[in-house]
This record gives sequence, C-alpha cells and structure tokens, in this order.
Amino acid sequence: MRKFNIATLYMILALQAQSFCQTTTFEYLLSTPQNEVVRDIYETSDGSIYVTGFVTKPYGFWDKANGIVVKISNEGQFSDSVIFDYANKRYSIKNILPDSNNCFVLSGYSSDTILQQGSSYENGSIELKKINSSLEVLSKNTFAFPIGYRYQNMLSRRGKNNDILVGGSVVLNYFVPNLFFYVLNNDLDSIKASFYHDTMRTCYAIKQLSDTTYWIADGSYPDYYTLDNSLQLTDYEYAMPHSINEPLGIKWDTDTSFFLAGEWNDGPDDDIGFFKQFHPTDSTGNIFNTWGTLDTLDIPAADALDYKNKDSIFIGGTTNFGFYYFPTPSWYFIIQTDSNLNVRWERFYGGDAHYIMWKIIASNDGGCIIAGTRYDYQNVTEEELDIHILKLNSEGLLVGTPEGPTIEIHEALVFPNPGTNYLKVRIAAQHKQSMFELYDINGRQVLTQQIFGKWGEVNTVFLTSGTYIYKIYNTEGLHESGKWIKQ
Repeated sequence: MRKFNIATLYMILALQAQSFCQTTTFEYLLSTPQNEVVRDIYETSDGSIYVTGFVTKPYGFWDKANGIVVKISNEGQFSDSVIFDYANKRYSIKNILPDSNNCFVLSGYSSDTILQQGSSYENGSIELKKINSSLEVLSKNTFAFPIGYRYQNMLSRRGKNNDILVGGSVVLNYFVPNLFFYVLNNDLDSIKASFYHDTMRTCYAIKQLSDTTYWIADGSYPDYYTLDNSLQLTDYEYAMPHSINEPLGIKWDTDTSFFLAGEWNDGPDDDIGFFKQFHPTDSTGNIFNTWGTLDTLDIPAADALDYKNKDSIFIGGTTNFGFYYFPTPSWYFIIQTDSNLNVRWERFYGGDAHYIMWKIIASNDGGCIIAGTRYDYQNVTEEELDIHILKLNSEGLLVGTPEGPTIEIHEALVFPNPGTNYLKVRIAAQHKQSMFELYDINGRQVLTQQIFGKWGEVNTVFLTSGTYIYKIYNTEGLHESGKWIKQ
C-alpha cells in the first residue's frame, strides 16, 4: 500500500509538471510598411488565435482601409491571413464571433473614405461574413444605412438562439450620435432593426437578457437601456454607478449580474474604475474599486475586462496614453483581481515604443492575451502601426520563450523621464514597501529614498543636468533599474 501511494504521488506530480510546462507564452508582431490595426481577438479551444482589424497606407489611418484577419498558432507562429479589399471603400472588421463547425462570423462596416464631422463616414453599411478556419468566405450579407445616416461606431455580440446583435451609432446632424440596433439570425439575415433619433445615445455594450429583452450600456452618459421584443426603448438615466465615463469592458457572470471596467473621473489620481453589479439596471449594493497612476493618462482597453475563473479577473489598458502616433513611451498595464475586485498584482509592459491596448482576453490555460498596436517611433520614418500580441501566463509573465521577448515587463515606473526638479515612482500593488536609489554615471550614489505604497515623489532639485541610473528594489522580489535624465 505504501509503494502504491508513493507511485501515485509521483504520477500526480508528473502530470502537474507536464500541465505546467504546457503553458505557452509568446510575443507576436505583425509589421509591414503598412498600418496594421487590431480590432478584435479570439482564442479557439485548441489555442489558435484569430485577430481582426484593418490595414491602411502610412498617414492614411482615417482613409481607405482593407479588412484583415490573421491566424496565429498556439505557439505564437503565423499560420494564415486574408485581406478583404473593397475598392474605394473603408472596410474594417470590428468583431469575430464563434460559430458552429469551427467557423466564425466577421462583423464590420464599410463606408466612404473621407472622415466627416462627428468622426463619421457617409454611405455606411454593416458587413457580415461567415468564414471557416481556413479563412474562406462561406456566406456574406450587407445592410446599408438609410441615405444621410453617417456611420460612427458599432459592436456585435451573440444573443440567444445563436442570433447576432449589432448596436452602434449613426450621425444625422453635425456630430450628434444616434443609437441603432439590429437583430440578425445565424444565416446573416435581418430579423428586426431600429434607429433612435430622439436624443444623443451611443452603444458600448450589448446583452440579450431574455427572449424578449435586450440590454445596452451607453458610452456618453452613465445610462442603461432596455429594449423589448419590438425594440421599444426604456431609458435608465444615471443608473451606471461611480461616475464611470465609458464602460470599456463587461463580463456577465450570471443572467443578471456583471463585472464592468471603465474610465473613471471622480478621483485625484485613479483613472480606472471597476465594479460588480448584481442587477442589469439597479446598481444598489455594487462592489467597487479603482486603479491609476499619478500624473499619467491611463485609459482602459476598448475591451478591458475578462476572465475564465471569476476569482482571477484580468483588467487591462494603456498607461501614458496618447494617440496612435504619439512619439512618447507608453505601457500596457494589467491588473489581476479576485472576485471581490481586490487587486492581487499589476504589471506594466513596454516603454520602448508607443503601445495602445485594444483588448484583453483570458486564455484557456489560465493566463491572458493582449491585443494592441505598437508605434515604434524611435526606429521608423513614417507613421506606421503594427499589430502586437502578447500571450502571458497567470502571473502576467512571458516565460520559456526560445528567443528573448523584445518588450520589457516592469513592476515599477519612473516619470517624467526626462524630468527636471522631481521624479515620481509608481510601484506595483503587490509591493507595499520599496527602496529607490539614484546613481550618477560614475556609479556614485547621489540619493536614496524609501517608498511606501504605490507611489512616491523624489526631490531632484540639487542634481545637475545629466544621465542617472536608478534602482528600485525590496526583499520580496522587486528589482527594477534604468536610466533617468535630468534636463
């Protein structure tokens, strides 16, 4: 009996080790002389990753665009791609929705190529395609907006009975967005649709609550909407709690409760708000938390929250956000929380280019996948964007890659850099106390300061202009170093 127990124990340990080794992390960069811009990402059960978006010429971000789908293997290798060229049109694939028999529905829009007032385009249409895993088009359909309805934005989600829900905004006059909502069947045929002209509304999230009720979260106001079976709208004004400016990531854990992350503008130094709400329109008794970096602009990703296990929630976005072509360093950020939204850890990725996170998804193996764009402003001569994918483990790390990743992972940031009479230090939430040291180029220590909590300010008035080396560390595994320039 003892031998059997020991043998069984060894077998269990071996299986656990094998399972651990099967966790694959990687960095993938799609870089050509064109702009490649990501709009959605989906991981299949076998770990293959599908990325959708659009391609334009350099300096043509808002102009003619071709739709793109890229397939990446579960080891981070390029597998296949397809580009859809609509002559003299702007075409972007906004969402990829899973379908039966290893097929997918691509939902996007086409329009004229000239950007109008209100960030809108004339002659817009909803474009739907069903493709297989070889990226071959099996069927398609188009729904043109009425004349004079300029396309502004859209998103698509699966409803009940395998229906496809499409919501978004069109512009009729000047720049005021008006809500639209379509319900389509899985054959890509329209079941019903409605436009709402009475007031300004947008659509940032969709959910079908029942066979006869649909739910929408606005992105301009803290409002929720419900639509009945005839698509008649009921407005729940100011129902979204905590001054969330934009709901940029929603995950439903039941038919009535959900987690939401968004931009938060009601505090001195926190820019991201996230909460759990227990009713579709009543926010009573919600759980709330915030996150942010002092003196930088932090923006959640367009799809900023996901999980497979709700005790391991990933929330992501961009720190030091500019626009796509800002010639300044930025970082992806990820925080992981438990089901009560307590932050376990946070990490920053980048600083060598301008990164913008578009979406974060929880991966099948317990980690997460980031889809973003990278503008390598230090090494390109044109405004040229690349699609950038990171697959990370459950701790947000890149491990076991055969070639070292180009992106740097940080648990502390120093800014502004270059700076003048002060610098600020941002420490990840998992480190409650740390030490900051600064050295001149001869290796002589010029200052030291203990940092308590997530940030600290260091006075550098007495230092002469030049380049310095900083070190940030503690006894719990924090080891950061880099250059800081005083102007």
